[in-house]
Amino acid sequence: MIDNIEQAEKMRILSEARKRIVDLQKEKSRIEQNLLRPPPMVPYALIEHYGECGKKVCRCHHGQLHGPYWYLSQHRDGKTRNIYVPKEKVEKIQVLADRYKQYEGKLTQLRAIQKEIMDLLKEIEKSAYVPPSKMNLKRPAERKWKRKNKQGKP
Repeated sequence: MIDNIEQAEKMRILSEARKRIVDLQKEKSRIEQNLLRPPPMVPYALIEHYGECGKKVCRCHHGQLHGPYWYLSQHRDGKTRNIYVPKEKVEKIQVLADRYKQYEGKLTQLRAIQKEIMDLLKEIEKSAYVPPSKMNLKRPAERKWKRKNKQGKP
């Protein structure tokens, strides 16, 4: 009776894992379809910068910094690259930078979904595992002969 209950519970868990995988695959496919034709975007972050000038008597040395100045910023290979953006182009470039951020977010979602699918498949794999102790295997008999090496000598 206990074995039947355990087996039924095991089957229920497996069924839920399979259903979850199917749902995740649908979600993954939907995200991938959206990513196939991305809108125009820039692979940079738009940052706002305030700074001090070199004049010693300027207001910026008393708390009123100059700015804002806008830059596209990208960090690659241990280096940061900044590109100045004129004020009149900030709104348009902000849209392009936001699209890139959304695109990267979707890629992160895909990686998380794929990881969850792999974890569920590992669970299913474990449930199918049959230990050698359950296979009624016998230990190998003691060998009565010696193995020969490649030259044919024992």
